[in-house]
Amino acid sequence: MMTHMTSKKHKHPHKSHDRFRLLAAAAFWILILCIFPGLGTAGTPAPESEENRQAGMNRLPAVLDEAALKQGIALRLRTARGTKDERFGQMTADHVSIEKKIPIHTGSLTVFAVKLKISPPIPDLSPEFITLVVDDTGTVQFGGIQELATGDNLAKAAVDQLQTVDINDLPADFGKVIHIGSGPHNVIVVSDPFCPHCRRGWEFIKLNLDRIHTLRLAHFPLSPSAETAGLAMTDAHHRQFMEFDVINFTYTELNPSQAPVDIVSQYMDAFPDLAEEWGATPEAALTHLKEKYLSEIKTHQQTVRALGIHSTPVFFVNNIFIKGFNSQKMDAAMP
Repeated sequence: MMTHMTSKKHKHPHKSHDRFRLLAAAAFWILILCIFPGLGTAGTPAPESEENRQAGMNRLPAVLDEAALKQGIALRLRTARGTKDERFGQMTADHVSIEKKIPIHTGSLTVFAVKLKISPPIPDLSPEFITLVVDDTGTVQFGGIQELATGDNLAKAAVDQLQTVDINDLPADFGKVIHIGSGPHNVIVVSDPFCPHCRRGWEFIKLNLDRIHTLRLAHFPLSPSAETAGLAMTDAHHRQFMEFDVINFTYTELNPSQAPVDIVSQYMDAFPDLAEEWGATPEAALTHLKEKYLSEIKTHQQTVRALGIHSTPVFFVNNIFIKGFNSQKMDAAMP
């Protein structure tokens, strides 16, 4: 019994020393963590808040790599056009300039709508303008950016702004005068006769001729068949033969067949007096019209593209540019 009691008395000091060592170790690590607060969480960082993420984005705005974009455009034109015209093989980034750019912010993504001026290394070609939507690296082009929930085109407003053409940039002889009336407004139409929106625009113009002083029409055919219709309308203009009636027939009754010979045949049936000089058959008539007017049509197409217009219809109502047919915008522009 005495031995047992003596043994217990010797164990108590060891327990005291253990407690002291544990307390000292705890105090040491608490001190270390106070001095280096990130040490204990270095392997598991706290999730970033939305506010901090947005702040980080604001501190690092996207910047368009303009040099890469111009180099990419030059390479694309060398590849796409160089096989048809070897002079495009000399195309470099120096022939591409950025006229204007608009950043488009879509959540965490920023892209750029860019208007580019292309000055080919070919003396007989005029500069042309193109509009693209690209990423900040200048190497990826977007066909369209839509909001998933609504389907809205998020780039449309910026692209429309860049594609606006100032009427003062038009050549003095742009378009052919096809009507002079008593109204107060001057209207210029850039149109493809087989474009359904152009045909709706033509119906609007006809219903509102009393509001128009000068009406000019710039043919911009976008297909071989529409180009053939342009040849016939150009012939009517130069010969001053029922030009308005020929144009009205083109936009209202002509069947937009894919065969140019069929297009010519329809004009020959509708206006036999006009076709007297074309030839005995639609094939002969088509050859005659191409030899006489095709170069004029091609030159005019190049003029329209050089303005940055690549789709139809386009309306200039006085000094207002309207892309596409919109009856409300047309009404507002012609009070």
